[in-house]
Amino acid sequence: MVSFLTRMALLFGGIYAIYRYRYRIFNRIFGNAAIRRVFISTSMKVPFIRNKMIHTVFR
Repeated sequence: MVSFLTRMALLFGGIYAIYRYRYRIFNRIFGNAAIRRVFISTSMKVPFIRNKMIHTVFR
């Protein structure tokens, strides 16, 4: 029982920390040029994202 409560507390604490510091985490991850390049090239392979981005850029 204690183990379950400990796990739940850690889970909710982790979710709260990610929510609270989401922009710092996002900026830290995408501040790396290699990761940013891989993410963008992968997302441009998805037709919905590619069409949405192209429509926004060439409006």
